[in-house]
Amino acid sequence: MILVKNIKWEDKLGAISALLCTIHCLATPTLLALGLSFLSNPIIALLFIFIAFISIYKATKGKLTKGISVFLWVSFIGFVISLALEERADIFEF
Repeated sequence: MILVKNIKWEDKLGAISALLCTIHCLATPTLLALGLSFLSNPIIALLFIFIAFISIYKATKGKLTKGISVFLWVSFIGFVISLALEERADIFEF
């Protein structure tokens, strides 16, 4: 078993935000069907974007290889674009 002694806070923040985003994406359709619409608030999406930006920014300042840094930023930009275009294009609908 490999023990990791030094997990950086930005990695923890990224993992927690990914978990919260997954819970949000799974719970929103169910809660919207029940009439609870507070999860579809755009402020929640902006909060996820802000948390993802901070964690990626801090993680890529460290000793990651260039390929991983580029992949993280391209994924982040794709995430932001898909959220921005969700209402305008059918391909971004879930």
